[in-house]
Amino acid sequence: MIAARKLLALLTLAFAIRLPAQLILPDKGETVPTFEVATVKPSSKDLGRSFHTHIWWNDNTWRTENTTLRDLVRVAFNIGSNAQLAGGPDALLNARWDINARMDDEDYARLEKLPNEDRDRTLHLMLQELLADRFGLKVHTETRSLPLFDLVVDKGGAKLQSIQNPVPALTDAGASGATSPSSPAAKPSENVTTRIGRNQASVTATDATLAALTTMLSHQPELNGRIVFDKTGLAGRYNYSLQWSPQRLDALASADTPEPSLFTALKDQLGLKLESSKGAVEIIIVDAVSAPTPN
Repeated sequence: MIAARKLLALLTLAFAIRLPAQLILPDKGETVPTFEVATVKPSSKDLGRSFHTHIWWNDNTWRTENTTLRDLVRVAFNIGSNAQLAGGPDALLNARWDINARMDDEDYARLEKLPNEDRDRTLHLMLQELLADRFGLKVHTETRSLPLFDLVVDKGGAKLQSIQNPVPALTDAGASGATSPSSPAAKPSENVTTRIGRNQASVTATDATLAALTTMLSHQPELNGRIVFDKTGLAGRYNYSLQWSPQRLDALASADTPEPSLFTALKDQLGLKLESSKGAVEIIIVDAVSAPTPN
C-alpha cells in the first residue's frame, strides 16, 4: 500500500527509481488528479547550510520539508542530474520550501488500484500540476548532446550481494504479504539511504536495483553533473553499501580524508567503475517560474 511507503532522501529525491535521463512528461491531452488542497511555505527549518531534505508520502498526503524548488522540479520530471535542468532564476530555484498537499479520498482510492508503474507516473504528474499551479512553472524539452558516465563491471567482477527472493511490500491483503487476484503486483521493499557530510559520504541499499545506484551517482558533485547509465548488465536486486570522501571531479584528493574517493570506492567496494561517454539526452528548460501563490 502507498500508506506503507515512506521516502527519506538526503540530497537524492525521487518518487520511484527509474532510468536516469528518462523524463516523465504528460501525454498530449492527458489529465491527472490534482491535490485537493496544498500549503506552500518558505522552509520553517533553521538549518543554515544543511542539505537535509525530507519527503513523505503517507496515505493521501504528500509532504516535503526544506526542499529547494530546483529539487522539486527534478522530482516532478524525474530529472537525473542538474545537467538535465536549464533556465529559471537561480535565487528562486535554490530557495527552500515546506509543502503539505492532500489528495481527495476518491482520487486516492482510484490511485491505489493502479499498477505500480502507472501509480508512480501519476504521482510525478500530480507534482508537475502542483508546481504549475502554485509556482507558475512552465517548461519545454530539448535534446542535447551531453558528456555522460557509463557504469560498468570492473575487471575483477562485481561485489554486490544478490537478493534471490525479494520480499514483496505489504498490500491490501494484510501483513501476510499475500496478494489478492484483483490487487496490483506487489512491489519489492527497496530502501536506499544516502548521507553526505563534509568529509564522509555513504549510501546503503537494501533489496535495490542498480538503477537506484546510478540515480544516486548522477547527483554527486564528483561527476560534475554528468548522468550515469547502467551498462553493467546486472539485472535483479541487491544489498550493497558504499563509503567515500566527497570531492569534485576536478579537485585533488586531500591526504586527510578518512575514506577513498568515490571512483576508488566503487571499484574496491562494489567491483564497479565509471567510464566517460557522450550521448543525446532530453532535458527540461524552465520558461517561467515565480514565487508561490498565497495559501
